[in-house]
Amino acid sequence: MRCCNIAAPVLILFMISFLISGRVMPLQFLKQLPVQLVLSIILALFLGGILDVQYISVGYTISSCFIEILLFLLPLIIFNFIFRALINIKQGSFALVLLLFGAVTISNFLALTIAYLFGTLTLPFFGVEHSSDFATNFSSSIETLFKFGFPQWISTEKAMMVGIVSGIVLSFFDENNKVKRIARDSSFWLSNKIGLFLGRVFIPLLPIYVFGFCIKLSYDDALVNLFQQYGRIFLLSMVLVVGYIFTLYFIASKSQIKLTLSQLKTMMPAGLTGFSTMSSAATMPVTLECTETTTQDKDFADLVIPFTANIHMLGDDLTLIMTAMTLLSIFGMPWPDFTTFIPFALAFSMAKLSCVGLPGASVLVILPVLQNYLGFTPEMISILTTIYVLQDPFGTAANVMGNGAFALVTQRIINSLRKVVSVT
Repeated sequence: MRCCNIAAPVLILFMISFLISGRVMPLQFLKQLPVQLVLSIILALFLGGILDVQYISVGYTISSCFIEILLFLLPLIIFNFIFRALINIKQGSFALVLLLFGAVTISNFLALTIAYLFGTLTLPFFGVEHSSDFATNFSSSIETLFKFGFPQWISTEKAMMVGIVSGIVLSFFDENNKVKRIARDSSFWLSNKIGLFLGRVFIPLLPIYVFGFCIKLSYDDALVNLFQQYGRIFLLSMVLVVGYIFTLYFIASKSQIKLTLSQLKTMMPAGLTGFSTMSSAATMPVTLECTETTTQDKDFADLVIPFTANIHMLGDDLTLIMTAMTLLSIFGMPWPDFTTFIPFALAFSMAKLSCVGLPGASVLVILPVLQNYLGFTPEMISILTTIYVLQDPFGTAANVMGNGAFALVTQRIINSLRKVVSVT
């Protein structure tokens, strides 16, 4: 027997109550999401080897139902955030906002492509290759006890397109138009409800969600193997992130290394704040202040930074692709060829336009994209979500620094276009 049937639940309750009581470490420290996730993984690693199959199945079922509910709600979330952003565009600034939308999409797409090419070239040298050997490590007799079986009422791609088209059409209506006013008020109401769901349900339950999947992997003797494989890939991802963001600042400063270092130094407080808050939205005041200094244009910074805080996430783009390619290899699945990657990257970039800057929440919108284009399984999604949230402090810092670089590069492009127009 793997453990005594009575002792197992008692052990779980004892450990949880002991942690909550604050006797192991300060309660405030335990409220940090990365700490909770690490504890969930450690607990899963310990209990996966001693619990009976029935307890493993219960945890796995809870996690599977959690992700099933999220995927069912995602089309509505994606539609609403895109619709709300577009319907509130003022007619006088419509062209500029659409230009920024396009620039963000191109920037995300370019970062994804660079990460894909970088991963293709480097991952084989780090012991990550196309191999079916790892697939057997993740086979298991553990199955979910039940599923909700929600129908796919609309695909995320269609929800996105409906949000874009309806948002653009209604943005041209008069501000006093009754239909526009009702639609705008409804979008704000729904956004508040979605924010409450993400902040009070999704984020607090993430450790339980991660625990359910990780305890299954631990039972299969695959959890340690997974993190051994991914540890060196994390360092490789950080090298890519630092190099990419440095290059953007170097381009924005017209290849002046001294100015590049100065701009990076100016933006560093925002990056450190992003690391500590794990939220681009919460870091926005500091990002604004730093970007106003680098661009020397308060009005431009006030437009670009709030606009990009939730939808332009270079850290996510770079690290998620590296993680996804690593997981494909570990699960014995091939990497997408370039012709397959292009539509995936486009869908990924479009989905990012409906992100929300809460800790761990932005990974939600790309889960259907990973399923539809790369064939990710629920186990792979759970692992990617776990890794994403664990490295989210680094990712958020990169997102914030990337938004500062985006403002500088965009400002340089706009100034160049203005000079061309004035000459002609």
